[in-house]
Amino acid sequence: MKRNIVYFYTSFVVFLTLFTIRVSAKTEISLLTCQPHAQIYSLYGHTAIRVVDTERNMDVAINWGVFDASQPNFVAKFVLGFTDYTMAIIPTEYFLREYEYYGSDVYQQRLNLTDAEKSRIMQALEDNYRPENRIYRYNYIYDNCTTRARDVILANIDGKVSYQETSQQKGEKTFRDLLHWKTDGYDWCKAGNDLVIGLKADHNASHSEREFLPEVLAADFDSATITRADGKKVALVDSTFWLLRDAQPHFEPMSDFPLTPTTSAIVLFALVLVWTIYEFTKKKRLKGCDIILFYICGIAGLLPFAMIFSQHPFVPLNLQILVLNPLWLFLMSPWTKWKYRWNLAFLMVILFFFGNFFQSYAEGMNILALSLLVRIIYRRKCKD
Repeated sequence: MKRNIVYFYTSFVVFLTLFTIRVSAKTEISLLTCQPHAQIYSLYGHTAIRVVDTERNMDVAINWGVFDASQPNFVAKFVLGFTDYTMAIIPTEYFLREYEYYGSDVYQQRLNLTDAEKSRIMQALEDNYRPENRIYRYNYIYDNCTTRARDVILANIDGKVSYQETSQQKGEKTFRDLLHWKTDGYDWCKAGNDLVIGLKADHNASHSEREFLPEVLAADFDSATITRADGKKVALVDSTFWLLRDAQPHFEPMSDFPLTPTTSAIVLFALVLVWTIYEFTKKKRLKGCDIILFYICGIAGLLPFAMIFSQHPFVPLNLQILVLNPLWLFLMSPWTKWKYRWNLAFLMVILFFFGNFFQSYAEGMNILALSLLVRIIYRRKCKD
């Protein structure tokens, strides 16, 4: 949920002394929630922990969202779920500069903690930052910058933390619903997500599982209470305020593609109908058109095929591979003379449509499948 920023990758080693000193009476620990901005990578927001000690003139942000895109084979590793992220410690001033640049609001929740709880959290942060622990295998649902911050805090609180139901927690929501919520208004990003996540994303997310999103965790913390051993209840959050509010971005966001995925799919379907009607009425084959159409679907199918081997949650079982499938590269090859190839193609697309009962497909995928079905039925009728 955080883009690659070097943050002087050493994370300002001088701040390692943060973990070697005792907690003072002036130590404050807060949760920082950074709102999304117009860059695609930021749509889900970001979470960090802030530690302030005015007695020692210390103010740092602890951030589990740093990665190095210059690593060899970074894209392939990311697709297959082998991306390593790093914990970093930087001055809060520098942490905020990026969000000010992008015009992103930053919300702070100062936590209502005892000195013993603060000490344990600081110890946990020290353990997290050890060389053998600071790099971790990123998982965008179950182990990300937000869940790491949450777990460090909640695991070191004396008492039971309880939540009231917030607007983000009302009703049943699938993981796909939550991802759609954060990509609303970004049609191609939403379609891209839906293209790679499969059947399991349509399962309902539990209360804690929804907290992989920074905004949900922040809302939960605002409503949370701690029940101490003596039965006394206290609020988890002592006070809240905005570190950045209504900042104006200093960059030009990328312009959107003029057509939505649905519109693009409709245009393709119209072209398929026109060329099919032309072939039927003129009794003349437009050679190469089917090869182009099915080869595009075959090449695009390399991504969902690769996802079969991915460690990311929700992606291996994806029924959209019935339409976006590298098998088309073989079936529609000019050198393939197998007489049942159009029967197999017909079965694959019919199974895809049946899959709508089990999985929510990416926008425009059903229309794309209908385009393929028109060509498959026509070619079967032609018996070639």
